Amino acid sequence: MRSRTITAFAMCFVICCGFIAGVKTGGNNTRQIANPSLDTLKIVYFGSSVPFGFGAKNNFGYTQMFSRLLQQRAADGTGKAWQTVNKSIGGDNTVRLLARWQRDLIPQKAKYVVYALSLGNEGIHEHGKPMYDQFKTNMTRLIAMARDSGYVPIVTNCYTRNDFTEADYYYVKKLNLWINNLDVPSVNLLGAIDDGTGKWAPHYWFNDGHPNDAGHAEMSYAIVPSLFDALANGKPEPKLIDASYLSWGDKEKSKLLAFKPDNALHAFTTCITVKADGNGRLLQLKDSTGKTGYLEINANGFVNYRSAKQQGITGITKITDGNWHKLILTHYYARGETDLYCDSTLQGKVAEKLVTKELDLGKSTGKALDAKNWLFYRSGMNLTEAKALTENKLLKSSLELYAPLDGKHSATKDVLVNLAQSTNVINWQ
Repeated sequence: MRSRTITAFAMCFVICCGFIAGVKTGGNNTRQIANPSLDTLKIVYFGSSVPFGFGAKNNFGYTQMFSRLLQQRAADGTGKAWQTVNKSIGGDNTVRLLARWQRDLIPQKAKYVVYALSLGNEGIHEHGKPMYDQFKTNMTRLIAMARDSGYVPIVTNCYTRNDFTEADYYYVKKLNLWINNLDVPSVNLLGAIDDGTGKWAPHYWFNDGHPNDAGHAEMSYAIVPSLFDALANGKPEPKLIDASYLSWGDKEKSKLLAFKPDNALHAFTTCITVKADGNGRLLQLKDSTGKTGYLEINANGFVNYRSAKQQGITGITKITDGNWHKLILTHYYARGETDLYCDSTLQGKVAEKLVTKELDLGKSTGKALDAKNWLFYRSGMNLTEAKALTENKLLKSSLELYAPLDGKHSATKDVLVNLAQSTNVINWQ
């Protein structure tokens, strides 16, 4: 159910809430207030019908699936003993969250709050840009209110509806870029279930506004499994480092950097900035089938993709020109598609479904390779996001790995560091 347009009374209430909480209206309040009364291992999901679980059997939706994963991680010793509470209500939008913030959130005394809303309930389809602006204004206030009360806010990106138009989809993508750049952890739900037009991927929806069991599962995979462990450990949000890089030459040409995503993974994006002067393999992707796909530079200087399913893409942008190039490989599991970008130019796409278990970066053949800023996301990415990455913006939603690759040319010289808010590591092999 979509909410009605904000009323004068509701707007008055929103302004009053911001005043009572001591929130300034001129942007995010990055100050974090200490509150010793909060449970440091408790998470509250605070949103609408999809995070409540509507569309899934017994309402066991993506937030409940993620909570079960947290329990499994605690049981096997890989994660902390998290407690979760779901205070999501169907039809809610930013106005309604503000209206029940004191009543429903504060009594939980939880350190972490996940704001999980959509532009659908905000009224984007009916009213356009004013609802886009309303979401931004009110979410900024919700984040500041959380921090003023000692909570750590997390924000989920907006997702799909089957009745979204091209204009609606434009605002969803634009808003998600804004969320990506907030100074809060965030989750890219759109990239888990998008069909490429802002609608649910076929066979992954219950009705126009809600995913089914399979759709909820895809959305749950987009949450970094160790995100809350990293936050509890005090790991800060990542900042872009662009002065470092790692060189594969004669001494290291047989060594690869290995990264294994945590737990189940479907949709993903990996991005690496490279400078190469000859042919050779750049990246290997090991699949659950035991087969391996790869990115490589061919003899003509173009990048090729060959998947574990033997699908292939031959690039159209020459990269052996002495310049840095950003290679982006993105996989949408739900819609069954892998796309390859070079500097935001689409090189091609193939139809396939992959379950990637490990990625190995390096060059074992050919001439020298320089690489920097290796990124791995638990979600697919669209052209809008690929352009942002190419513009050297550090997108953070669903980011599980950010390795600047600090080699001998950097101040830190820590090639294995992972700055993403996760506990994942990379290793030489």
